[in-house]
Amino acid sequence: MTTITIPEPDRFDAEFAEEVIHLSRDVETGEPATIYVDTLEDPHLSRGSARAIAHRLLTLAEEWDRIEARPRLRRLPDVDEQLRDRDV
Repeated sequence: MTTITIPEPDRFDAEFAEEVIHLSRDVETGEPATIYVDTLEDPHLSRGSARAIAHRLLTLAEEWDRIEARPRLRRLPDVDEQLRDRDV
């Protein structure tokens, strides 16, 4: 596997990437569902814009990985009530 280093994007290119690439979430659960890439008005990208889009895609993919990797705690109402009643 080849490692590619992407330099930090220019502020204007980064803003452009944030406008066109988003992490969409499930309406009911709030969990990430997809990475949405909006239609580009001009499909011809400069090197800076291309790098900013690549950086944004990688950042959102890594954020999605972190969200999925974090522990999920669920509260069970019945157990919660039983523990409140106990004098532990």
